[in-house]
Amino acid sequence: MSKLLATVLAAAFAVVTVSPVAFAQTKEEKQASAKAAVDTACKGKKPGDVVKVSGKDVKCPAPAAAKK
Repeated sequence: MSKLLATVLAAAFAVVTVSPVAFAQTKEEKQASAKAAVDTACKGKKPGDVVKVSGKDVKCPAPAAAKK
């Protein structure tokens, strides 16, 4: 019984330790794909124009200023 309990606790610890890293990577991928979708929808539009992306109304962002 002791070995079973130790194994279960070790497995639970591993899952709790590793799962936030997996969720963080998924969130970053979603943000990148969402930005790409907005960029594609806003191609040829003026900043401030409203476009639909994934069923939501989104304003086209102003182009990023070039760094000096």
